[in-house]
Amino acid sequence: MKKITVIGGGPGNEAYILPAARQKAAACDRIAGDRRILESFGISAEDERVHVMDRIMETMAWIGAQDSETHIGILVSGDPMLYSLYRMVVRTFPAAEVDIVPGISSVQAFAARLGESMEDARLVSGHGRNLSEKALAEAAAHCPKLFILCDKERTPAWIAGALVNSGLKDVRMAAGSFLTYPEEKILSGKPEAFLDKTFGALSLALVKNDRAVESSGFSLLEDQQFSRNKTPMTREEVRWIILGKLRLSESSVLWDIGAGTGSVSVEAALRCRAGKVIAVERNPQALAVLRENSSRLAPDNMEIVEGNALEVIDGLAVPTHVFIGGAGGVLKGILKKICGLGPGIRILISCVTLETLTMACELCRENRGLKTPEVMTVRIEHSRPLGSYHVMEGAHPVTLVVTETTMKQEKDCDREVKIDDK
Repeated sequence: MKKITVIGGGPGNEAYILPAARQKAAACDRIAGDRRILESFGISAEDERVHVMDRIMETMAWIGAQDSETHIGILVSGDPMLYSLYRMVVRTFPAAEVDIVPGISSVQAFAARLGESMEDARLVSGHGRNLSEKALAEAAAHCPKLFILCDKERTPAWIAGALVNSGLKDVRMAAGSFLTYPEEKILSGKPEAFLDKTFGALSLALVKNDRAVESSGFSLLEDQQFSRNKTPMTREEVRWIILGKLRLSESSVLWDIGAGTGSVSVEAALRCRAGKVIAVERNPQALAVLRENSSRLAPDNMEIVEGNALEVIDGLAVPTHVFIGGAGGVLKGILKKICGLGPGIRILISCVTLETLTMACELCRENRGLKTPEVMTVRIEHSRPLGSYHVMEGAHPVTLVVTETTMKQEKDCDREVKIDDK
């Protein structure tokens, strides 16, 4: 079993590295880290036990190539538990023994410099994530105190522009870069003052809004709000149950495979404001109405991918959740690929036909990378007039199969299974 220790190196200056972090790094057989953090730990990049991190997937491959008895240390900046490499490590190596040494995050250092407490704040990240101007402005409008991790594109100037464009020019803003270093830079003022300011690539910003209005929360859409054609659509009551069973969070990444009209995708995108929804669809008729509903109803964290699921999902962002509304005849292959992405991915399969339900349950049972599924049937009935009386009339029942990945799939099932709900 591989032993991996993810070690937090603090915000930058070597004085902020915890003694426990130095001790753990010294005890590891092999070490991975970028040149800056290796230098702060006093480790030479030329040392034969060192892997200099550049591309993340190359580093994952290097870790995978190490002997199972080798104790591997990964040096990361800030704190490993906060927008760091830790989650990718546990997803990539689910069988490994992973140890964590916490560090002082750059957000903590920034808040300390500003004298701002963090317990009443919200944190969002634009560093390698799908943070849009619309999502940022909405968060700032509803949060009295918002910390933002920046990157080369979503800079303090970009944040200021998003605020000004959204009518939030009167909020207060602060930005900082090179925290704890001699060249540390921190400025405060109104957003307009930052429009022409330049900061380092890995900066932070704080937006304070004394007039923040508490969000009304997540609102559900009714069927009549969606554009329709002959493409089947998940009915609103069933859709709302699906959203509840998926257990999405604000930062979830959802694959909606066989997205159809996009009703589930749109509702999920409204809930996952800081995450992403990827709607996969191959049918031209469905794609037309899917694009229309996305353009009209969804925030800009929803992406539409055209094509057969098995051919297009390999290059997509790794999901935390997957909804399968139509497998396109290859449910077995889709589940195999999802299992290969690691543990903890929640999957919900919607089944209209008995054949689909039977095969979905059988595949979950045969696949060692999936938990025993939870199965439930949903039947919705509405009243309709019958003379001077009313009777209840029901639509076709929908059965939901909910499971979760537990490990990377090592061995495929022996026989092919084809399922097609569309």
